[in-house]
Amino acid sequence: MYKVGIAGAGAMGGRIGVSIKEAGYDVTLIDNWEEHVNRINAQGMEVQTETDTYTVEIPAVLSKDVNEQFDLIVILTKSMQSEAMLEHLQSIGCIHDETAILSMMNGLGHEERLSKFVPMSQIYLAVTMWTAGLRGPGQLLLEGNGTIDLQRADGEKDARTDFILNVLNEAGLHAQISEDVFKSIWSKATLNSVLNPLCTILDKTIYEFGSYPESRQMIVPLIEEIVTVAKAKGVELDSAELLNKIEAAYPKETQGLHYPSMHQDYNNGRLTEIDYLNGQVAAYGQALNVPTPLNTMITHLIHQLEMKIQ
Repeated sequence: MYKVGIAGAGAMGGRIGVSIKEAGYDVTLIDNWEEHVNRINAQGMEVQTETDTYTVEIPAVLSKDVNEQFDLIVILTKSMQSEAMLEHLQSIGCIHDETAILSMMNGLGHEERLSKFVPMSQIYLAVTMWTAGLRGPGQLLLEGNGTIDLQRADGEKDARTDFILNVLNEAGLHAQISEDVFKSIWSKATLNSVLNPLCTILDKTIYEFGSYPESRQMIVPLIEEIVTVAKAKGVELDSAELLNKIEAAYPKETQGLHYPSMHQDYNNGRLTEIDYLNGQVAAYGQALNVPTPLNTMITHLIHQLEMKIQ
C-alpha cells in the first residue's frame, strides 16, 4: 500500500494526516512532541469540527523511532527544523529513489534547502490555505475550508504529481496543480512577512494593527520591497493585489481577532520563522544586489525579541 509519512504532526500536519488517513491510505504521523505522540497512540487523534467531535485511529511515532520507508513524505515541521528532519529520515532509510517530498511549510527557499538531501525532481512545493489548531496534545481543532496548490519544484510535470494530487483530493483537501507555485508561495510569504512580524513586535491582533489609521503607510513600502526582490528572482507579483489581501484580513469577521502564528510562537517561548520570511527576503536581496532595509530591520527586531527566549 502507498505509505505516507507526515513529518511534523502539529496542527496542520494533523489535519493533512488525518484527512489522508480517512481517505484510506497508510499514514504515519512523525513528530518530536512525546506527549502528543503518546496520546495519539493511546487514545487516537481527537478531532473537533464546527459540528462534531470524533476520534481517528492513526499511528504516531517519534522521529528517532521511525523504521519504515515512505512513498510520500509531507514536510510540515517548523521551517528551522525541516533540514534536520529530512536529514534524519534520509539517514535511517525512510526515503527511497521514488519517494516524493512535499513541502507545505510557510516561508521561502525550502526547495533550495531540501535539495541538499534529494534531487529537485523528488521535491514538490505546496501552498495551503487550510487552517488548523491544537487544543492540546492529540486534540485537533478543524474549522473552515481551504485549498492546496502544488507543483514539482523544478516546474516539470510527472506521474507522481498527478498521484499526489489524487491523494490530496481523495482526502477532500481541494488540491490543484499550479502553473506557477512560486507566485503563490511569494504571495503568502508577503502576507506573512507583513502581519506576522509587525503584530508580534507591536503585540497586537490583526484587527488592532489594521485599526491604526496610518497602517497602510507602514506596509506599502514593505510590500514594494518584497515585490522588487521577487521580480529579481523571476516572480511577478502585483502590489495592489497583495495590499488588498492583507487588508482583507483586518476585519474581526475574517482574521482580525487572531494573533498571527509568529506572535503565538514568541509568546509561547518558541523561536520564530523570521529567517524564512523577512530574513530570506533580505538574503535574496543581498545576493541579487537589491536593497532591503525594511526587511533587514524587521528581521533584527524579531531576533532582538527572541533574545529573551534563547
